[in-house]
Amino acid sequence: MDEQTDQHPEKKTVTEQLKQEMAKWQTKIDEAKVQVHLAKKEAQAKVQPHLDQLDSELKQAREKLKQLQSTSEDAWQEIHQGLKVSFKAMQQSFENAKKHFQKKEEE
Repeated sequence: MDEQTDQHPEKKTVTEQLKQEMAKWQTKIDEAKVQVHLAKKEAQAKVQPHLDQLDSELKQAREKLKQLQSTSEDAWQEIHQGLKVSFKAMQQSFENAKKHFQKKEEE
């Protein structure tokens, strides 16, 4: 029982950190959507698929967070690792979208 008690604070801390990370990503995605909305139609067409990918990845991360919150102490670290991978994928998608948007602004 003491072993489980020691693990709970770490799980709670990680869960809170992940919630904050998802909130940051939601803000980034929302800001990018505003920029795309204000951009030329050509730029919108190139950037929109990347934003759609970001939305999808954020949705998947939220589902993994729900799983994390309801898992046993033994399984939560595996889900935590999956979330780390999801955040890396979001970063890559965001960078790809940003590249397309920046190219259009320079023209």
